[in-house]
Amino acid sequence: MDKYFVAIQKGENRKQLLEKTLNMMKDKIPNISGRIIIKPNFLSANNLLASTTPETLEIVVCFFRKLFPKNEIYIAEGAHVSKEYIQKHNINRLAEKYKAKLFSIDYDEKNWDFVEFEDLVGEKCKARVSNTYMTSEYIVSLTVPKTHANIGLSLSMKNLVGILHPDDRPKFHGLTDNVPQNIKNKYKSRLYDRDDKLGFYCMKLRNILPITNKTAKNLQKGSEIVRKNLYHLYEKIQPNFCIIDGFDGMQGNGPWNGENAHLNTIVIGNNTVVTDLVTSKIMQQPIKDIGYINYIDNLENFIKNTQILGYTIEEVKKQLRPHKFEPYL
Repeated sequence: MDKYFVAIQKGENRKQLLEKTLNMMKDKIPNISGRIIIKPNFLSANNLLASTTPETLEIVVCFFRKLFPKNEIYIAEGAHVSKEYIQKHNINRLAEKYKAKLFSIDYDEKNWDFVEFEDLVGEKCKARVSNTYMTSEYIVSLTVPKTHANIGLSLSMKNLVGILHPDDRPKFHGLTDNVPQNIKNKYKSRLYDRDDKLGFYCMKLRNILPITNKTAKNLQKGSEIVRKNLYHLYEKIQPNFCIIDGFDGMQGNGPWNGENAHLNTIVIGNNTVVTDLVTSKIMQQPIKDIGYINYIDNLENFIKNTQILGYTIEEVKKQLRPHKFEPYL
């Protein structure tokens, strides 16, 4: 098995921190001749605790442009608010400045590969995956560490769910035409996924209401399917370079309505498994909440072959509050 590296840095200035951590990992990046594709997390245009900040995106794009002045560099995202995020934060200007191509998976992708998922009734289903991602030489996952209502933790591998066809993303959650309506009705409400006031207040209301055993069972089933399907996506495609911008981070009721974790920590690794493992330990959250890692047989080999650079986990770890529904995940 290859040797993996994870760099950890802690500090009070996001830009300095990120640049220092990237430079620590510079010699771990291979000579890339083809397309470099950066997958930010534009989950919300309004709440930057839930999303990659424009500052972070520019630092990372600038870093790769300096390293690879002649390569194609894509900034490619598929979140449903991508257009709003791009407009609000002037990402077009950023892309032009560094000669990068902005690419919307929801609107620009014309060709698709397939990944096989499982739905809530145990049937197999196929979901479309961006061919632009599948044919890129080097994938950079650029995201923020968040607690998550549906899976437990949203980290570098979970970030790649945005490369699915927008019509097939419900399949990731196990929701297909095969699933009877009564089961869908019993499945947990997904109103927390709305980036508007209605979603916010529905989330607040749901947190006040008592959680019944039936609700807990539905949450548990949904989480099991999501974790399993994230592993199926991992089998199909993985990022080559993982950047976890934990300068802030989200705790509590993520991925939308959580609170600032104030981690002041950047984690960068050259393997998604080890990067997510290290980040979960820093956040003091159960490994099972990473999801796909539950299905990896040789996990100990990943751990044995990982070298930590910079700060140790012990020096930066901080107990974060999990999502309210965490006991049922």
